[in-house]
Amino acid sequence: MSPHDPYDTVGAILDVHKMVCGFILKAVDDVPESRMIEQPGTFVNHPAWTLSHLNAYAGVLLSLLDDPSAPMADAEMQRFGYGTTPVPDRAAYATKPDLLHRFKERNERLAAVVAEKHSDYFPRPAPKKFQPFSPTLGHIAITLLVTHPADHLGQLRHWRRVAGFVDKT
Repeated sequence: MSPHDPYDTVGAILDVHKMVCGFILKAVDDVPESRMIEQPGTFVNHPAWTLSHLNAYAGVLLSLLDDPSAPMADAEMQRFGYGTTPVPDRAAYATKPDLLHRFKERNERLAAVVAEKHSDYFPRPAPKKFQPFSPTLGHIAITLLVTHPADHLGQLRHWRRVAGFVDKT
């Protein structure tokens, strides 16, 4: 049961975000460190890049919400943002424990910051580079909290099948 009021839209968004993050963690839980960069067949987005990518975008949203814990997002976005190409080089990524720790830490922090700041920040105009697809910070936040992680969860589940992992559902 959700700790949020059923009519609390932001609470519902944060509940879905937490659920999807849990599914993402479950999808990589049994992947050995040595296989985190595996690109089976023509499948390119491996777990190390996917976690790095999601971590980078969580950092972007923290930055947009003026959170003091926000990382220097530019460097991460250059390496793992939209349009970057995953590489089968283990040295190009943090270790699996570091990626998972960062994923958990950033997403927990992100949920707390959104819960605290959404009424002030969501109506604000988005930076020009995000318009016209995301006219407000709220549009960006909902995308990065719900649809973006869910999209990459689907890719991770597909990667698992192609890489020969048994589905965990």
